[in-house]
Amino acid sequence: MKIEYLYSTSVGRQPEVEEAVKLALEATGVEADVDYIEITDSEAAHRAKFLGSPTIRVNGIDVEYGDRPPEEYQAGSRYYNTPEGWKPYPHARLIANTILEVLDREKPA
Repeated sequence: MKIEYLYSTSVGRQPEVEEAVKLALEATGVEADVDYIEITDSEAAHRAKFLGSPTIRVNGIDVEYGDRPPEEYQAGSRYYNTPEGWKPYPHARLIANTILEVLDREKPA
């Protein structure tokens, strides 16, 4: 399993995001490497299909939008609707749910 943590140069890596990824992996019992990808400008954002900082993907699937991400890409900040309200990082449960969805998809039929 591959986890991508994309972040913009202006926002940087956030400890809350790293903690949420860690908690999601612990909750699901999955071992995965996390690739940290810095997005430096709008061209890089477009190439990476970056939805804002932070963007977390599990095997290429965005934790918020799934297989249907929006067509617009940007290098700015991104906010997630969490149980505690809008936050500039995803809740661990959102990441864990995506991990479980990916595991389910990969099960042999």
